[in-house]
Amino acid sequence: MKKIIQVGTGDFGLTWLEILKDDPHVDIVAVVDVAKENLEKARRIMDVKTINYYENHLEAFEKETADIAVVITPPQTRGQITLDALKHDFHVFMEKPLAHTKETADDLFELAKKYQQHVVVSQNYRYRPEIQAIKQAVEQEVVGPIEYVEWNFQRASKFGGWRDNYQEIILEDMSIHHFDLLRYILGKNADTVYAKSMRPSWSWFQGNPTASVLIDMEGIHVNYFASWVTSGPETSWNGECKLYGRQGIIALIDDRPMIIKSNGEEQSLSLPEMEKQDRAFSINEMITAIEEGREPSNVVSDNIYSFQMVSASLESIKLKREIDLKKNL
Repeated sequence: MKKIIQVGTGDFGLTWLEILKDDPHVDIVAVVDVAKENLEKARRIMDVKTINYYENHLEAFEKETADIAVVITPPQTRGQITLDALKHDFHVFMEKPLAHTKETADDLFELAKKYQQHVVVSQNYRYRPEIQAIKQAVEQEVVGPIEYVEWNFQRASKFGGWRDNYQEIILEDMSIHHFDLLRYILGKNADTVYAKSMRPSWSWFQGNPTASVLIDMEGIHVNYFASWVTSGPETSWNGECKLYGRQGIIALIDDRPMIIKSNGEEQSLSLPEMEKQDRAFSINEMITAIEEGREPSNVVSDNIYSFQMVSASLESIKLKREIDLKKNL
């Protein structure tokens, strides 16, 4: 069992608290949030008198004995909180994305090298049965080596708060999931990206919630499209994808993994059994890795490559040209 301090109990942080409080491998010793009303909500969820509550993370870090700091705060604040946690000898498990800017992400990547503690970014979409089925089919080359990919994401999600004011909200906050899945499923990193974005007239976001990105992933061509203000049918949060090989397509449609043969025949892929899934798997993978003395999945040294795809996409939009990640990042 690992002792945990959770920093951040906004709406999403409270859902993390629900996951952690019922996990037998976790002992929450303290909860931190700058807003008193958020701490009160956390108290009602936890309903345990032995947990301490703080409005300042530094005070919590100095007073509490813990193994892991779980950081569920807006991207703009994660970098400093993570550094402070490392200085207090805590491992760090943080929500995605790694940071709000490329500069902050690069700084955190370099600083993390100086500490023995792990910094892990939650990329929970990896740990879903349907994604595991797709990855296994790709690795087994059931349709031959994958040569090109279509990925489509369509949602109409109103959150309010800080997300509404981002200039490139779909790329800055959501697409990191899909970019990370592309890396995970294909086992490759991006070489180049070319991105464009726009704001539909009906959008409630101030910035651009719709984007197209062409990606070269070590020779595999990827056509990625995403919108957070669709006026049509929604996809799942995974999105829908088709991975093309010589003998057909490996596809995820309505969260159903399948093979589509050239004659249109569909063959469902079996879902692997998973004792834990999604976010619960993500934090437990880190705990298990610490106990086994190995490096966890999604450490910052790996996740930086997913974040770089976001950074390069934003740079591409700004400069209106293709970005070579090997040269520019």
